[in-house]
Amino acid sequence: MKARNLTCFLLLAVFLSSLGLAAPPQSVENLFLAKEHAARGDQYMEINLWDEAEQEYWKAVAFDYANSKARQGLGDVYRRKEMYDKAVENYQIALDNQLDNVDIQYLISLSYYDSHQYELAGIAAKKALQMNPELAKAENLVRLSEAKQREQTMELDILRRKEEDALASFRQIQEEKEGVFVGSLIPGWRLIQTAERKTMWTRYTILGATAGLMLGGYFLRSAGQDAYDQAATAIGKEYYLDRVDLGQTRFKYGGYMIDAALCMFALNLADSFLFKGKIFGGRTRVKPSLPDRERHTRY
Repeated sequence: MKARNLTCFLLLAVFLSSLGLAAPPQSVENLFLAKEHAARGDQYMEINLWDEAEQEYWKAVAFDYANSKARQGLGDVYRRKEMYDKAVENYQIALDNQLDNVDIQYLISLSYYDSHQYELAGIAAKKALQMNPELAKAENLVRLSEAKQREQTMELDILRRKEEDALASFRQIQEEKEGVFVGSLIPGWRLIQTAERKTMWTRYTILGATAGLMLGGYFLRSAGQDAYDQAATAIGKEYYLDRVDLGQTRFKYGGYMIDAALCMFALNLADSFLFKGKIFGGRTRVKPSLPDRERHTRY
């Protein structure tokens, strides 16, 4: 009966191996060689020859993939080299073979902490505490991770606010830049966008005078046209001459006002492109570039 059960077990193992669902058993020779390389790697670690130790541990893994001692040694090597992702990967393989090894679990949490992944460090340290509630170093690491996580959150909030302020400043500068372009055409607009507050009356006076002259001249010439229309329908000579004289006067002074406004526009164009802003408020202070900001290290 026992021979029959053994035969069934062997047949099942061969079937699973053919499907790739079961790993072939390690030979005694491979296990011995893996142990030798792992021990040699430990010797190199004691004298801080990390590259040589790494090579020996990988040779051990070549003979025994899940060798716990070699995997833990690789984790130690990569943690010394600050390659924390690889360290956690190898520690995890070693922990899968020794589920109750609290030291490896603590090393995983320490690797997360050293790589500034404080949330994962706290979770891993709490698992170590569950394995051994009296492990003081794991309890300390939980507290340190929580404190660092709060500090990191505050720093990220400050950095986010700085980024938002820099973006708002950049947008304001772009709007001012567009305003300066309009100021190259409209007298007084450059001062409105870039000058100091004490010159507020100057900027609006220039802009208002230009607009007033243009609109006043337009309406005055329209009134002159109305006078001409009245003269065309006049019956008496005196009324006709009066309307014609009034129309001519309004046309003349309306033309003067429009010419003055056009001169203001022409003077502003010359000031913008020839005199570099010496007439209407000096050079603009607008710089179309993102303001300098403090650099930060990536977590």
